[in-house]
Amino acid sequence: MTTHHYTSTIPETVAVALHAGTDLDCGNFYAKNAEAALDNKTIVEADIDQAVIRLFDVQVRLGYFDPPEQQPYRKLSHVDVDTAESRQLALEAAQQSLVLLKNNNKALPLDINQLRNKKIALIGPSANATNLMQGNYFGSAPYLINPIMGFRNVTQGIIN
Repeated sequence: MTTHHYTSTIPETVAVALHAGTDLDCGNFYAKNAEAALDNKTIVEADIDQAVIRLFDVQVRLGYFDPPEQQPYRKLSHVDVDTAESRQLALEAAQQSLVLLKNNNKALPLDINQLRNKKIALIGPSANATNLMQGNYFGSAPYLINPIMGFRNVTQGIIN
């Protein structure tokens, strides 16, 4: 509404979001504004019911209401986070998820040996980012490596 101007009013924004299937917002927008949208008649109670049904359906399918002994994930604690196994899995997931969308003139992959005594510029808003790259769903990372740090680690002693 305020940035993209897709909607003009708060009740209209609530309606568009709910009707698009955004059943949960990670803040308090719905809590603050759903009543006004109901009063304004841009949404009806059935819209909220549908969102709640879908939210609970996911929780049921995930076993949220099952007895704890049937839920192996409830036995996990903070000691199960950042293990050697989880780091290996994260590395494999990252390696398998890389996608090169464009490779003009076969510029990649870089041949490290051809970079000897060369200067390389890493440019962009995330080149030196660490916390920014995590998004907003994260705990305390054991370490953060931004693209500049990673490139330096790979090319240490090879390029200027």
